[in-house]
Amino acid sequence: MTSDFSRYLTAKTTVDDRALNRQVLAQLRRLMPAGAPRVLEVGAGLGTMVARLMDWGVLSGGEYILLDADRRLLADSRRWLCDWADARGLRSDLLPDGLQVGDLRVRLVHAELASHLEAARGARADVLIANAVLDLVDVPAVLPGLLQLLVPGGVYWFTINYDGESVFTPDHPHDDQVMQAYHRDMDERVRYGRPAGESRTGRHLFQHLRTAGAPALAAGSSDWVVSADPNGDYPGDEAYFVRCILDTIRDALRGRQDRVEPGALADWLAERNRQLASGELVYIAHQLDFVGRSPR
Repeated sequence: MTSDFSRYLTAKTTVDDRALNRQVLAQLRRLMPAGAPRVLEVGAGLGTMVARLMDWGVLSGGEYILLDADRRLLADSRRWLCDWADARGLRSDLLPDGLQVGDLRVRLVHAELASHLEAARGARADVLIANAVLDLVDVPAVLPGLLQLLVPGGVYWFTINYDGESVFTPDHPHDDQVMQAYHRDMDERVRYGRPAGESRTGRHLFQHLRTAGAPALAAGSSDWVVSADPNGDYPGDEAYFVRCILDTIRDALRGRQDRVEPGALADWLAERNRQLASGELVYIAHQLDFVGRSPR
């Protein structure tokens, strides 16, 4: 499944590019430490964010740590980042624990987030990034430890936090039933024996950050919006991205007849996949970005 997940992460890169809130990003630019900062990204996946920040001129040197629980995905990230650098004419050199891209050293660290927080030692980061991650964890339990990974007054950038609304158009009679059931599944999800996120993480982060002593300095919407052009073609590999979203909903609900009637789910999925194949389907997910500083 790792190779498929790598394709999913690659496919959603252009979706994230459009979604990331530019006002919040501008504040991140203002807060970025001068010189060669130490950046830690949790749940970093393929490393698409480090590539994006270099492409956008937000980051050029220092150390960037990619932390992820999937060892094979981290191996894919090394190859993906090398290919990305080659396409841009940037020198990349493989290192025992990662690679060097231009003036930026990228380190790959294999660890599950909660375990890493319990065992974290050593130098703290100047910048902490979590992209499409916090809605997969128990934020009140995890956030204080996350902020302790930063130097006092260090910068956090928490992006693409799901906020309880997914829209598929054209409308379908089973939309409300399916999405209410899916959100309930998100609210009850457990991974590694711990609660694993909720469907309204975005809006609740305002209070969670205040309670942790790190209120947001800027926040804004970062909605995913995927639609086809007039010829019915989706940008890049974004049709695959939406298909993965539909498959995720299917996998979450197909064994839960108490939440959604199997025939209704099958009918909904069949119509949505048909619309996707014909270029009719539009997918929108409401999310929020945050930037701020850790407690001093």
